[in-house]
Amino acid sequence: MMSFLRVNRSEVLPVFAHSVLDVFIPGEIIEQNNSTLISTSSGIFVVSGEPNIAFLNHTILPIYENKKQKNERFTLFSTSKEWDELLLNKATNEFKQYKRYSYFFNKHRYSSLVLKDLTAGFELRRFNESTIIKSHEFNEAYIKQYWGSVTRFLQHGFGYSITYKNKIVSECISIFASENYAEIDVATSSNFSGMGLASHVSAAFIKHCLEHDKVPRWDCDIHNVGSINLAQKLGFENPRMYSIFVKR
Repeated sequence: MMSFLRVNRSEVLPVFAHSVLDVFIPGEIIEQNNSTLISTSSGIFVVSGEPNIAFLNHTILPIYENKKQKNERFTLFSTSKEWDELLLNKATNEFKQYKRYSYFFNKHRYSSLVLKDLTAGFELRRFNESTIIKSHEFNEAYIKQYWGSVTRFLQHGFGYSITYKNKIVSECISIFASENYAEIDVATSSNFSGMGLASHVSAAFIKHCLEHDKVPRWDCDIHNVGSINLAQKLGFENPRMYSIFVKR
């Protein structure tokens, strides 16, 4: 793991930042004075440390302009209200702000979860290369976007799917993972919604985390009621609100 000493203890880094720091995925770390920018090859960034107008003007905005000219993704996570204010005050014409929740996992709440057995015909399976080929949501393009390669995902990431008549109907995957964390991404076919499949496949993901000494992490948009309800059902609580900034 790379040394990374400039993150304030009150800051909560997104899992992709830990992924870069642990060299699970390709990325870059830029440190200047007491400010830090961590980026992934998929165009996701997080800024942390002390808000600094020079760091914004000479590091963040040039990267943003380059992404804008190439019409590539630029999504910037902020770790503090102070960075939010600086970004809004100095670059309000460049960015749109969205609010998200980052939940904390309560193992004791999760341990009280009781799920009915899967209905006959439904089967829970671990993700492998064959699953990726058959997946609707978490296919090879998705894996390469966030992990860089299928090989890297199979080495450091994991996921579970529920199949019916040999077709994937619900799936849950680590969009990012590190030595200590794994972030959940879950999707269920609209034809099979309301059957509790997302709970089952997410519970399998969480069980895997606990068996491998990883803390499951759940992030979502503050308006995503379905995701919020599922998170709370699975033992996630005390959401911390944070901002992301994207191109206008």
